[in-house]
Amino acid sequence: MVPFLLFLFFLLNIVCLFSIVILYSRQNRYSEMEKNQKKIIAEMEDVISTYLIEMKEENDEFIRSFKSQEHNDTEDKTSPQRNNPEPNGKAQKKSNWTGTGYKRASEAYLQTKRPESEPIDDLDKKPGKSEHDPLLHQVLSMKEMGMSMEEIAKSVGKGQTEIELLLKFRQIM
Repeated sequence: MVPFLLFLFFLLNIVCLFSIVILYSRQNRYSEMEKNQKKIIAEMEDVISTYLIEMKEENDEFIRSFKSQEHNDTEDKTSPQRNNPEPNGKAQKKSNWTGTGYKRASEAYLQTKRPESEPIDDLDKKPGKSEHDPLLHQVLSMKEMGMSMEEIAKSVGKGQTEIELLLKFRQIM
């Protein structure tokens, strides 16, 4: 009986050692996978931050060029008209920007530069924003009445996504 118990004891020890080796290899595999994922996440964050920096630089350059274009347009309006044509004989064609889209875009861009302590609602208090926007008032009144986004979109004649974005940008939703 003793030899049988010794054999069983050694067999169980071998099984235990084998299971410990298997568990150790699995643990190492998971830790390596975790390290790889952290490395991939760091690379993705670097790529996204680089992209955002490039986008910000392009936006700054666009704003500068637009302001210089706007400045040139105002100078041309105030300066006397020249009667002499250009050397190639073609008249110079300049576009007149209305500025409403640019103003909204620049306000939204400047809003991202605001410090956290400043409230975002300051832009809404400026004249010409939500106070004179009949679509926003109409959508808000319908939302207060309890209408769904789909019903509001149908009654206003706009897309459901457009209404949702309008409310999200105003942080009402």
